[in-house]
Amino acid sequence: MSHGINSIGSDLLYHTQTKREAYALYTQGVWDINDTFTLTVGLRYAEDEVLAEENLWRYTELAPGFLPAFGLDMFTYNLLNGGVVADAEAPGGFRGTDRAVNGGFPAAISVYRQFKRTDKETTGRVNLDWNLSDNAMIYLSATSGYRSGGNNLVFFSATPDYDPEELMAYELGYKLQLLDNSLQLNGSFYYYDYESIHTVATEVTPPLVPGGAPGTTTSVLPAPGAEIYGIEAEAMWLATDNLTLGGNFSFTPSEYTKDLFIQDPAEVGTPESLFPDTNKLTQNIKGNQILQVPEFKYTVWGSYGFPLAGGSRLEVLGVYNWIDEVYYSPFESKGERSDAYDRLDLRATWTSAGSNWIVSAFVNNVFNDVGVLQVLREGEAESFRRSAGTTVPRLYGLELTYSLGAL
Repeated sequence: MSHGINSIGSDLLYHTQTKREAYALYTQGVWDINDTFTLTVGLRYAEDEVLAEENLWRYTELAPGFLPAFGLDMFTYNLLNGGVVADAEAPGGFRGTDRAVNGGFPAAISVYRQFKRTDKETTGRVNLDWNLSDNAMIYLSATSGYRSGGNNLVFFSATPDYDPEELMAYELGYKLQLLDNSLQLNGSFYYYDYESIHTVATEVTPPLVPGGAPGTTTSVLPAPGAEIYGIEAEAMWLATDNLTLGGNFSFTPSEYTKDLFIQDPAEVGTPESLFPDTNKLTQNIKGNQILQVPEFKYTVWGSYGFPLAGGSRLEVLGVYNWIDEVYYSPFESKGERSDAYDRLDLRATWTSAGSNWIVSAFVNNVFNDVGVLQVLREGEAESFRRSAGTTVPRLYGLELTYSLGAL
C-alpha cells in the first residue's frame, strides 16, 4: 500500500490504579451535667494508606537525526530501505511502499510512576446542649475535620500528590417545636476555618518525552486557607391532617483567605502562543469564591393528601429549588461559571385501598431550566474547549407499581 498500513487502533494506552486502606478508632462520651445542660466529647484517630500508580504506553516516532552524519537524507534512506521504489508511471518516477519512513522510526515507550503515602490525623468534637424546655434546645459545638490526601493520576500531573484537607468548624444552632409540636424549626450559624482545602485547577504538565510539548491537566491542589460563613434553617409544618409544608435555605459566603498563585493556561484571553511568559498566566486566587459552593440556595415544598371513596388515597407533591451561581474554576472566570437556576417538580400518586396498586404521574423540571453541574476546561491545544455536565431538562412520565401480598 502506497500510504502505509491501514490499521484501526489507539496510539495511547493509559492505566491508573489506586488502593486505599483506611483505619479509624472513635470514642464518644456524653455527660448529663443536669436537667438543662448536656456535654458531648468525641475523639477520632484516622490513618489512611494510599498506593497509587500510573502507567502510560505510547506509540511514537524517533526522528532519524543521525542520518546526515552518514551522508544520507530521508529520500536516500527510504530508497536503500525499500520504502521508495522506481515507478515510471508515478510522479517523479518513484512511489512509496509500506516500508516508507516519513517522520521517524516507530517506537513504543512506557512511562511509569508509583506513589505511596500514609496520612495520620487525630480529630475531636465538643458539643454543649442547652435544653431550654421540652420543645426548645440550643447547641454549641466545635469540631475538627480531616480528609486524607491523594494523588493526581491524570497524565503525569506536575503535582503528583496533595496533602490532607484540614478543617475547624464552629456551629451555634437551635431546634424548636411549636404549635403543639406540629411545627418543627431547625437552624444554625456556622464558621468553617480551613487550614488546607482541596481545590481543582488546571496546571501545566511537563512533556512526556524529551523535546516534547508540555500539556495541561486538571489536578487537585491544596489551597493553604479558606473560610466559609454560613446560615441555614429548615422548617416542616403539619398544617392539617392532609397538608404538610416545608422548606429550607442556606446563605454561605466563602473565600480563599491566603495567597495561592496558579497558572491558568486555559484562559482564552492569554493564549500561551502569544504570552510565553508564564507569569502572564499566573493568578492569585486569594479572595475568590470557593469552588462549587453557591452563596445562596433554598427549597420549598408542599404535599396534600386526598382521601377517596373506597379507602384509596391521592397525594400531590410539589418541590421548588433555587440555586445561586457557582464557579467551577478558582479564577472566578465567567467561562467556568454556572448561572443561577431553578427547578419545579410535580408529582401525583394514587394508592389503592389495599396499598397493592400505586400509580404516579410526574413532571420534573417544569420550567425546563437547565443548570450546569460541572465545567471542564481545556487550553490552547484544544482550542480552549469548554465542556459541561448539566441537569436533566423537562421530564415527565407515568409509574405503575403492583405489590404482591400487600395488605
